[in-house]
Amino acid sequence: MTEAEAGGFVEWRPDVDPEFDEKAFPDLGIPVRAIRGWAQYTLFGAPTGSRRVNEQYTPGPVWRGFPVPSTDAEKLLNYLGANWISRAEFAGALLDCEVLVPVPDGEPLVRPVPGGQEVIAYSSSAKVPGRYPRRWRLTVRELLADRPSTGLTLDPGTGFVRSLTPAELGVIGDVERRPKVEEPAPEAGPDVAEAVSALVEEFGVEPPDLLDRHLRYAVDHARDHHFELAPEDCVRYLRGFAWQYRNGVRRRAGQEPQWPADLGANGLIAHVDEDARPRPVPWTFGKFSAFGTPAARFAWHRIVGAYVGFAIGDALGGGATGPLPLGGLTRHLLFHTGIVLRGLPPVPAGEVPATLPEPDPVGWLAVATRHAGPAPAEFSALLATALAATPAGAVELADVDGEQYAKDVARELTGSAAGAEVTEGVELLVSLFRALLTRETFALPVHLRLQEIGGDLATSTLALREDRDADDVTQLESIGDGRSVRSVLGRALFAAAKRGHDPEAAIALAARSGPVAGALAGALVGARLGVPGLPAAWVAALPDLGLLDDVAGDVFWYFNRNGLQTETAEHARWERRYPSGRFTPEPKGPDLRSRLRGSLLAGAIGDALGAKTEFDSIDRIRELAGPAGITDFIPAYGGVGRITDDTQMTLFTLEALIRAHAQQRRTGSADVVHSLQMAYQRWLHTQGVPWDRARGPQSAVEAPDGWLVTHQELFSRRAPGLTCFGELEAYGRSGVRGTIERPVNNSKGCGGVMRAAPIAVWSDDLAEVFRLGAESAALTHGHPSGYLSSGGFAVLVHQLLHGKPLLDAVATARAELVKHPDHEEQSAALDAALALAQQGPPTPEKLESLGAGNVGETALSMSVYVALTTSDADTALLAAVNHSGDSDSTGSVCGNLVGAMYGEEALRDSWLDQLELRDVIVGLADDALTEFGPDAPGDDRWFARYPVD
Repeated sequence: MTEAEAGGFVEWRPDVDPEFDEKAFPDLGIPVRAIRGWAQYTLFGAPTGSRRVNEQYTPGPVWRGFPVPSTDAEKLLNYLGANWISRAEFAGALLDCEVLVPVPDGEPLVRPVPGGQEVIAYSSSAKVPGRYPRRWRLTVRELLADRPSTGLTLDPGTGFVRSLTPAELGVIGDVERRPKVEEPAPEAGPDVAEAVSALVEEFGVEPPDLLDRHLRYAVDHARDHHFELAPEDCVRYLRGFAWQYRNGVRRRAGQEPQWPADLGANGLIAHVDEDARPRPVPWTFGKFSAFGTPAARFAWHRIVGAYVGFAIGDALGGGATGPLPLGGLTRHLLFHTGIVLRGLPPVPAGEVPATLPEPDPVGWLAVATRHAGPAPAEFSALLATALAATPAGAVELADVDGEQYAKDVARELTGSAAGAEVTEGVELLVSLFRALLTRETFALPVHLRLQEIGGDLATSTLALREDRDADDVTQLESIGDGRSVRSVLGRALFAAAKRGHDPEAAIALAARSGPVAGALAGALVGARLGVPGLPAAWVAALPDLGLLDDVAGDVFWYFNRNGLQTETAEHARWERRYPSGRFTPEPKGPDLRSRLRGSLLAGAIGDALGAKTEFDSIDRIRELAGPAGITDFIPAYGGVGRITDDTQMTLFTLEALIRAHAQQRRTGSADVVHSLQMAYQRWLHTQGVPWDRARGPQSAVEAPDGWLVTHQELFSRRAPGLTCFGELEAYGRSGVRGTIERPVNNSKGCGGVMRAAPIAVWSDDLAEVFRLGAESAALTHGHPSGYLSSGGFAVLVHQLLHGKPLLDAVATARAELVKHPDHEEQSAALDAALALAQQGPPTPEKLESLGAGNVGETALSMSVYVALTTSDADTALLAAVNHSGDSDSTGSVCGNLVGAMYGEEALRDSWLDQLELRDVIVGLADDALTEFGPDAPGDDRWFARYPVD
């Protein structure tokens, strides 16, 4: 004993674990196991620095992995589970805790037990089953005051049930009698009831009880996972369902769906359909599955939580501070998920196929994630394959080791060149995810699972975790260099192990080391807790939340005995979504690469076929080419197969789209119309206008840049349209571009539509495709028929590139067209083409009855007519140029259509062999598919090829 102690000048104060709530339980006393030690203080309150360690101390329950409590009763359950208090202490303290008691018939539920009965109660509202919308909130003492011989069952069905006998509860004593008031569950309160009535009236829901029944379904399934729908959740979800109901009615009436501008405020998120179009659905908040499929080995809410947590960590690790954009690593995960869904059978036979499919560069998933940046280049990015592979082992089979099967899948995804560090890291993660994604009510935390798995990385991680008071960041930075696979994985595991009970802290800590560590920690935390356990502000900040929810739901459903395997009606849709040939034969017809190449090549062939005879009469054409008219290339511009300004400008259009998209990936934003304007200014330069006059005052580029303009064959005047030429020269002087709202002239010439085919690749939002098509033409043509024809043509080509029949594509384009003012002239021209098509194969005379093709509406309608009335590309191209009008333009526009319909393979070899700039056209088409595909390059060479405008 020190002199100070002997003299009574100091005192020892307990250092109580912060998880113990002294204020909530003043009569309980501080459990000795909750005391970390004792610190010495002077009588004036100053610490002396001396400390005694408590050998009996046990870390707090949440630190050890128990659920984070929300009520005093849950805290007591944790204290008991952590052995801080005895059963007697638990029973005594519980008497004065509030609990929720279901009262379905106005009286509490009881269950018989040997020697008596026990009343049923719950420690928090979220644990009460959905079938009990009415309950009492009262203390255990109040509950049992009139039932002295009744015991208590607390939290049945939760995995943490506790039963207490009357003897354990002891003497209840005198109780202040408060009136018993029934408390409705959150979903059964008056605010929700009023909102339901209002929604029924607003949306005309029939039968009127439909929303009530749907809410009951939602509540029951959410509570199965012990998640509760707050009143505002209920109202938002039901509003989203009401929108879905209304649009179901509209579809049955043959009308287009209408959705609110703000989906989130209306309880909706945007899933993505197999055509890569947004598909608004009611948001379930990650608390229940909309399709209600029972869990197999893995729980739906945990798979969704893993994907959403991954995306949050990726975005934060990439430096995002506001909205959390889709990161390149998350896109990488989604592509590997698509590979797994396309390449593996839903029920494993135990062996992984010798090869898995490559990522689909043009599928719906690639399109829906175009806006994401590139994945990190380092090998640690391959660790993401663990999450993609783990659900493959979901189905439990006696003769299949599910964990080993998932590891084999992951090894196939990473490839043989991945190296030992990647392989070992991925296998460790597969083991972890397999444990965390459990369908059990409670998932053990990461640190306990690491103890089970073992190994040196787990051991070193757990050793760091033991030093609870050490600075997290200092510990994190001590784990390797933060760049190697092992150190990145170690940092993610450390963050999830040490701070997994605080998801915000865990993900933020890991994200300090970059996207991979952040994403893995987010996935581990999300897998354990589900979306509701992730920070709500971060979840709300994910613009692609619907896509993540969608894909994760697909994963759960596919690898589940009760999912796709039993829903045979969904097989055809699934095959379109994840084509594998497993459920239905693969659709016939050319792929997107063939269609895009075909569209550009056939457009150039039609252009070259008509180049010599532009505006010659049909009689003059027959004199020149023979009685059958044009049957092959006629020499023009000093050679055979030479293109005109139509194809030249089409190529510059596609180059502009690639450059704008590359700029958007690199900088986060791009003005695609500006890129189109500058591309056309580069074309103007190829027509003999000096660059300092062509570029315009908005550009400081000293010389025209990029790959396309280096091809000297383009530096040749091929009868450029006077309107295009003049307006681009005017832009060179003023820097003011033409717009739909501020037209530069009243021209409706075909110079806008003839170059618009590539705009089909810009987006899968048809309204955006139409708008951009129209805006691109409005740069030079101010009449509505001059720019609306271009918008409609871009939508037409888009639909054909995606394999839609021509008549359907025309109907879709016309539906977009009629939404715009002054569409009547173009609409009438299309209707005339459809009517004429009923009269059979094309003739020059029939074709000329539609017009000359020199203005937007007739160039489009004549081309549609020819495409509708022919059955192969050869016939269509020749018919499109054999008339007394603007033959190269109708040949080009019609060629863009039929090339997209029939593909590159359908084009005549002799024409392809003689076609000018064939290699440039093919190269540009392939570059477009690369840029808009899943693996767009991020290297300097690519951005030199397609620089920022």
